[in-house]
Amino acid sequence: MAEITQIDLPLKNLVREAEKGTNENSTIFFLHGFGSNMQDLFGLTQFFGKEWNCISLEASIPTHYNGWAWAELDPSNIRELPRPEQFRIHHDKVIESIEKSVDLLDLEPKRIALLGFSQGASMSIYCGLRNPNMFRSIVALCGYLPVDKIRSEVDLELVKKINLFMGNGRLDMVVPISLAHSSRDGLLSIGVSPNYSEYDSEHTIPNDCLNDVMEWLNRKSEH
Repeated sequence: MAEITQIDLPLKNLVREAEKGTNENSTIFFLHGFGSNMQDLFGLTQFFGKEWNCISLEASIPTHYNGWAWAELDPSNIRELPRPEQFRIHHDKVIESIEKSVDLLDLEPKRIALLGFSQGASMSIYCGLRNPNMFRSIVALCGYLPVDKIRSEVDLELVKKINLFMGNGRLDMVVPISLAHSSRDGLLSIGVSPNYSEYDSEHTIPNDCLNDVMEWLNRKSEH
C-alpha cells in the first residue's frame, strides 16, 4: 500500500505519491465539500492508478464535528455567500498550495487536475476560471457557481480552452438541479463548454458518475 504523507502547504493535506515519479505522472488535487475534511475525497485515491499523484486539501473555516468550509453559507439561500471574500482568500491558498506541491514533489505542472465536490466543486470551477492555464482538467461534482458575479475576474479568451467535467444529481436537495443548470448556462455564456452529465442520484457521487469521471480524466491525461 502506498505511503500516505503530509507536506508543508498553506492548507492541511494528505498526499499519496505515484509509485514511480516521472514527468509523465498526472496529479489530482481534491477539494472537499462544506462541513467535510481532507479525509473525505481522499478515499477516491483507490480509483486512481499508481501512476497518479493524489493530494487532498482541507479548507480552514471550522464548521462542526471536525468539518471545514471554503466559505460560510446562508442555509436559507445557498446562492449567496455571506462573506464572499472567504472564497477569494481560499482561492489564493489553493493555488499557492498547488504551486508549492509542484515544487516540493517535483510534479509535472502541465499535468495537474482538480476535483471538487459540492462547495469544493464551486471552488474548483472558480480556480479554473481564475487560472485557465494552470489545469489539464477540472471535475466539479454537485456544485454551483454564480458565473455572472465573477465575470469581471475572468479572461474571456483564455477560459475557452478549459477542460471541465460537471456531474450533478437530478434528485439533489442540497444543490438542486436548477442551480446546476444555471451554473452550466453561465459557463456557456462566457465561452466555457463543460462536459455536463446528470445522474439519478442525490447529493453524492454515484458509481456511474465516478466511472464517467475516471474515463474522462484518463482520456484527458493522455493528451
